[in-house]
Amino acid sequence: MASSIGQWTQEVYGQVSTPDLISRKVFAGADLPSAAHDVFTYVSPEHNVGPVAAVTINFAGAQRYSAQRLRQGASSLNNAPELFLRLMAESAARALWKRMACSISSDSDANAPAQLIDIARAAEPFDADTTYINLTYKLGDGDGEDSWLIEGETAAPEIGVIVRLSAIKSLAKAFQEDAARPKSQDDTGRGVLRERVRHTSVVLDAVLDSMRMTIGECAEMKIGQVISLPGAKMDKLDLSAGTVSGSLPISQGELGAWKGQRALKLKAPVPEDVIREIAEI
Repeated sequence: MASSIGQWTQEVYGQVSTPDLISRKVFAGADLPSAAHDVFTYVSPEHNVGPVAAVTINFAGAQRYSAQRLRQGASSLNNAPELFLRLMAESAARALWKRMACSISSDSDANAPAQLIDIARAAEPFDADTTYINLTYKLGDGDGEDSWLIEGETAAPEIGVIVRLSAIKSLAKAFQEDAARPKSQDDTGRGVLRERVRHTSVVLDAVLDSMRMTIGECAEMKIGQVISLPGAKMDKLDLSAGTVSGSLPISQGELGAWKGQRALKLKAPVPEDVIREIAEI
């Protein structure tokens, strides 16, 4: 999990960091602990059965991410409204949710929701009869030249993930079974490495269209608002995979229906360079 957080840190902040686990608390859904005033907690607007129940980003983390998106110094947002920082950091929260869910489970239900909301807006964000564990990590590498405490900052970013305890137990059991399984002579060779790479989870995004919008326009969006997509074509969706180095184009497809559900039909093969790179590992 710490490795996934490190990858997320490089993805959203563009900086290498060693996550430091500073808090680990177990609680029942009916006994939800109150969140700190300087922490933004994001949950799914609908009931979800995946391993991740919520993610958190503190004020310093949201401030730093927002400043990077706006290409400004973090100190320039010291007086930024909390609503602005929370909305700006939602995309980073979704990326964190995806990373953590994929690191814990390979099930299809592990994908991040299409939208996250503030926990204050959720009616029942946690199941009363379910046990959760809240893990909080601090990002930074001490006081060296790569320290996050730069540009006059006084606090390092902290992020958290609230996970179903049953998912953590299942993950630990899988590790134990793997450790107890007899190893072949090739376990440290190229074959094992290739197999692990092929089974590494990534998040696929099917994008219909993209558009530019100002921060002010985003803040004024309302439920029921109609947004025109003049360049969108139902028979052309771009399929890409989220990686540490960014979005990797995978294929193209068209949107349709299959067995009563929305589905994507691929119209182009996976690029040869991607297949070749995996084959040459």
